[in-house]
Amino acid sequence: MPKLVVFSGAGLSAESGLETFRDNGGLWAQYDPMKVCNYENWLENFALVHRFYNLRREELGKVQPNAMHKFLATLPHSLKVKQDIEVIHITQNVDDLLERAGVSNVIHLHGELCKIICPKCEHIFDIGYTHFEPHNCPNCDYTKLKPFIVFFYERAPKYMMMHDIFAQLGSRDCVLVIGTSGNVVDISSIIALRGNSTKIGYTILNNLQPCPSIAESVFDKIFYKPTTQAIPEIQQELRHFFAS
Repeated sequence: MPKLVVFSGAGLSAESGLETFRDNGGLWAQYDPMKVCNYENWLENFALVHRFYNLRREELGKVQPNAMHKFLATLPHSLKVKQDIEVIHITQNVDDLLERAGVSNVIHLHGELCKIICPKCEHIFDIGYTHFEPHNCPNCDYTKLKPFIVFFYERAPKYMMMHDIFAQLGSRDCVLVIGTSGNVVDISSIIALRGNSTKIGYTILNNLQPCPSIAESVFDKIFYKPTTQAIPEIQQELRHFFAS
């Protein structure tokens, strides 16, 4: 069965009203990431870390999935092609807007904002859009619970899964990249490595503008525009590829 891998970043959710991290005026311009997202010192900044993510959770509860989230939830059925297609969603985003739009089994590379994890026993629980008030782990009674977010200098367990997925792609498969700067996950290099074996059948990029860390040469089609405005063209490209 051919595969469609949708790889998304902060630009996917920007039109829903969520602030991006790395753009001018983004969250990292307002907060020091080495204090609120640093695995090496997060315990020293425990109160600040939770204050930051409480605000992010509160913000997330006030926004809705945008048209691109909803379009992605219709795949592959909205392509109206005869063959079955396996759609795999890999996102760098920690929000739940894909799930709220109707997408299931999303691979969150960097964690999930609405969840808390116990670093000691790895118990994970959902707190929705509420503020986290410090308390002990309900499973092991450990006192320092952590946002279920992959911090800088922390191991990202889902990266191996991501690389395995891309390693298995071939000429019948397609990759759609939406709203990423390429600074954290070098997605264009991951795609380019497939050129050493079986080339991925078709690759599409949708970003607001060119990014220095994204190699345009690895993409067959590029749309530089707000992601919700690119939906008709992306749908047409996907339909044409999977119908051929």
